[in-house]
Amino acid sequence: MDWWVALRVSVFAVLAVLTYYKKIYKYIGFFVKAKKFEPAPQTKKYGIVIAARNEELVIGNLVNSLHNQTYPRENFQVFVVADNCDEGDKTAEIARKCGATVYERHCPEKARKGWALEYLFENIEKDFGIQSFDGYLFFDADNVVSRDYLERMNEAFSTGVDGVIGYRNSKNFDQNWISAHYSIHFMRSSMNLHRPRGRLNLCTHIAGTGYLLSSEMLKDGWHYSSLTEDTQATMDFAVQGKRIEYCEAAEFFDEQPYEIRVMLRQRLRWAKGRMACFFRYGAKLFYGLVRFFKRKKDVKNPPLKVFNYEKGTFKNLSFWKKITFFIDRIMDLCGFVIDIVAIPLKFIAKNFTNFDMIFYLIPISFFKRMVWIAFEIAWFCVGWQAGTLLDNGISPVIMGFVGALFGTLSTYVSNIISGLMVVIREWKHIRCPNKFKLAFYLITWPLHDMIYPFICLASLFMHVTWKPIKHDVVKTLDDIDGK
Repeated sequence: MDWWVALRVSVFAVLAVLTYYKKIYKYIGFFVKAKKFEPAPQTKKYGIVIAARNEELVIGNLVNSLHNQTYPRENFQVFVVADNCDEGDKTAEIARKCGATVYERHCPEKARKGWALEYLFENIEKDFGIQSFDGYLFFDADNVVSRDYLERMNEAFSTGVDGVIGYRNSKNFDQNWISAHYSIHFMRSSMNLHRPRGRLNLCTHIAGTGYLLSSEMLKDGWHYSSLTEDTQATMDFAVQGKRIEYCEAAEFFDEQPYEIRVMLRQRLRWAKGRMACFFRYGAKLFYGLVRFFKRKKDVKNPPLKVFNYEKGTFKNLSFWKKITFFIDRIMDLCGFVIDIVAIPLKFIAKNFTNFDMIFYLIPISFFKRMVWIAFEIAWFCVGWQAGTLLDNGISPVIMGFVGALFGTLSTYVSNIISGLMVVIREWKHIRCPNKFKLAFYLITWPLHDMIYPFICLASLFMHVTWKPIKHDVVKTLDDIDGK
């Protein structure tokens, strides 16, 4: 069995090395301030697209918050697709009254956000022309945006990137422990992924809502309709070499689930959708990694030309020409070494996004949790063996459970520290006046990650479908800010 242990250790050591950059991400995100952008002319025109199904309770607050932007009103237009709404639902009516351009869609066979957006862009192309706008902002109907959101997104977009994602906050952080865990999760994404990528001038991912894409990227419409259309779009953009920027100053507020059944259903869809995206785009991302190394041979100037001279030539050279010859060959060799050393740097500059997105798709935490379960079993065995050897009257079974508990406790403490770092770093964004509730949410936070491996495992065998989530947290921006 020694070979099996060595193999496992080797595999996990390789994974640890390959993903160590995420540790660097985390500390950059914790200690370093977010990237800021220079003021930009407010002349670009934007389309704002919203897919809504039975959202009569919340759609009005989103559209009103968009119409109250500091960005010039004449330079953006709000589009809503009321998708497969129930009879009697007033989503379309309320959106029209608030000033949005509304399209209604009824196709129960294709009741999914991606298909709704596809329909919406088909109509925008027909009535306005997709490229009549410089870019498009995407929102879910339950969102509310800060007053300078569009102004800040425009500043980042004006740097010439292909897309921008804003800062995702929660409008119901303190509703209960489930909504709080979701909120901490998205703040962790900002700290551990978006912020460090932004500071390092790397591409980041889009996540569901609150992002901006250039019209050039959408000139052929929207064609992402998987269970996780945002992840699918991100991977396609990464393969194409597109650049998504992060703008922390552009803050918006998202309603988080607060029921266990809704939470499990949504996270099952996320897990299933990301795995499907990995199988669809993993090979393309890997090809993006290795294509850099497919270099044409340089026939005229081979890298090791230090050895290329005709027989007898060196023998006939004068003393000083021999010295010169050696110096030239040493410089050639140094240049070759420098070229070899530069390959990783060129790789990082050109191909790191593909590398990063591969490990964004792979459920590394799933494998870590599987290892955690293996360690739990190991700790149980250690405790059992200790109970057997000590013969102190304590049952080996009890000692086994004590050992397993020790392993669980170490994982729990590690997750608590991770959550505490998020809360400390994102303190100014957290809307939770009751600090005792916040402490409780932090204590229970490890549950969010500890159940994930079981969700991933279940998604492998379950038939997962896209189902709408009911949104009923009705808050305006003033309500969120406590005014």
